[in-house]
Amino acid sequence: MSMLLNKRTLFISLIAASSVTQAQQEEGVTIAPSIGYYNMDNHRGVDNTTALSLGLGYQFDNPWAVEFVYLNADSDTSVSGNNVDVDQYRLDALYHLAEQGNWSPYLAAGVGTTDFSPGENNALINAGGGVKYALNQDFSLRADFRLIKDTEDHELDNLTMVGLHYVFGAKPAPTQEVESIMVQAADTDNDGVIDKSDQCLNTPAGVSVDMKGCALDSDKDGVADHKDQCLNTPAGVSVDMKGCVLDSDNDGVVDHKDQCLNTPAGVSVNMKGCALDSDNDGVANHLDVCPNSKVGSKVDAQGCYIALKEAKSIRLDVQFASNSTLVNAKYFPQIRKVAAFLKEYPKANVVIEGHTDNSGSAAYNQSLSEKRAQAIAHVLTKDLGVESSRVSAIGYGEEKPLMSNDSAENREANRRVIAVISSK
Repeated sequence: MSMLLNKRTLFISLIAASSVTQAQQEEGVTIAPSIGYYNMDNHRGVDNTTALSLGLGYQFDNPWAVEFVYLNADSDTSVSGNNVDVDQYRLDALYHLAEQGNWSPYLAAGVGTTDFSPGENNALINAGGGVKYALNQDFSLRADFRLIKDTEDHELDNLTMVGLHYVFGAKPAPTQEVESIMVQAADTDNDGVIDKSDQCLNTPAGVSVDMKGCALDSDKDGVADHKDQCLNTPAGVSVDMKGCVLDSDNDGVVDHKDQCLNTPAGVSVNMKGCALDSDNDGVANHLDVCPNSKVGSKVDAQGCYIALKEAKSIRLDVQFASNSTLVNAKYFPQIRKVAAFLKEYPKANVVIEGHTDNSGSAAYNQSLSEKRAQAIAHVLTKDLGVESSRVSAIGYGEEKPLMSNDSAENREANRRVIAVISSK
């Protein structure tokens, strides 16, 4: 826009004249550099690619023009990725339709050849159209679309281009018309956009503006660039008056990444904006009176272990073969439940009580029950990782049967173990 400011005085007459004298095309030699996208027919086996072109032509003093076009659209094969040099040469005819202000639509058709190297030169015909937008008497922006028919391989490509269009030797507009239009071409805020087209008439001096005369806002956050201290704000993110992403709770994590938007002032947070909880007990550090709780333990609102209010008995349906202290692996899931409960209550201890039936002597059964209780305690401490200081074992022999020992089924039921858990 600064270039437009520097040359405004020089070109104002041409711009004004072009907005009036659009009844017919200006006669002269034309040049048209363009860039665009070449969409290959799927059957070619060649990737779509960027295209560059240069057109040289002549605009007659009527709707007709002719143009010779050279186009380069180097690409790769779709399967193997091998390079394909694509050069196209065309001779086109253009017919301009009725103009609408600075807009000049046209139809186009022509013939030519496309060189696919390695490959063959194929003849082509093309048809399409486009539009020009006059910036002044000589200079226009141009957009063009063509369908390109390969007459030998019978593929149909399409080409979309945008570029510039310049006419050499155009006749200057009458001085009287220029002087008349210059009065209407005022630019009150000197931003390079005349008032008639300026949607922001009071732009501050030196501020870069868009084609509508409004201050640029590159990241579209609603804060103009000359006021924006954070120019690369992601799309859709709320910002403050300085154009920077909001951080409502001032925890150093911006709102669109913050999963805990109401963190109290001064509290340390993690990358998600949530208060740190170093021992992962569910109580944030700034509220945690007991900061080193073991993982998985139950804690109160202050992060401290919850103590059992009363003893809890867990019956372990662990059956032993007669005269045996071996714990069958199928009973391990039951024992794991005891270990899990102790993990939740780190201040609790467990007493493993062993019982037998009345087979054999009382002294033998007493010794056997103690060994069975110790066997369960061993599984808890050695296999399941419970601290040995929290586990004790006691045997009651045949003193506390669940039922009379008058059948094999009853005696099996009396051979049992009970876990009694209580606070320290």
